Amino acid sequence: MVTRHSHARTALLTCLLLTLLSGGCQGRVISEGFGLATGPKGVSVALTPISYASRDLSLAEYTNFEMPPFTDNFGGRTPWQVFGKIRPAFELALAEKRIYSRRGGKTLLIRGEIWHYESASLVDHAFGPLEELAARVTFIDKESGRVLGVYNCIGRSTHSVNRGLDKKIDGLAKAIVNIIAQHYPQPPK
Repeated sequence: MVTRHSHARTALLTCLLLTLLSGGCQGRVISEGFGLATGPKGVSVALTPISYASRDLSLAEYTNFEMPPFTDNFGGRTPWQVFGKIRPAFELALAEKRIYSRRGGKTLLIRGEIWHYESASLVDHAFGPLEELAARVTFIDKESGRVLGVYNCIGRSTHSVNRGLDKKIDGLAKAIVNIIAQHYPQPPK
């Protein structure tokens, strides 16, 4: 007697066998699995790097992180949803690094403007997607107005499992938080 479970098991074994026999596809399956585990990428390039003051980490004195809404410098082509989702993604990325914003201390103002947004087409995904959300991010001492550093930050998706608007925003938030973490005391584990 053939059951529904035996059909599913046969289909699963067939897919597994085809994956193992097709070398290129196997590499893609492994790559996509890695992409699922690591999530979207957050990369940055320093235009004016945050400098270290003597031996102390230069952002150690900041306990409050303020991020006004980013602006669009991409001719209105940035999807409107991006602007409402950057701050929550930033707060989540801070928490993942165990850096918490607390009122009452010095405030680090983080301003950004989106200057590029790219979505991959279905054809692009067949060969490996490349989706990006790029912003110019300026780190400012709120009290004095002094610019501490300027970076190009990019949320990048190079795996199909990480495509889409939210993943690019998560990658951008990672890039911003990674800059802060490099200049911030590491929390105890």
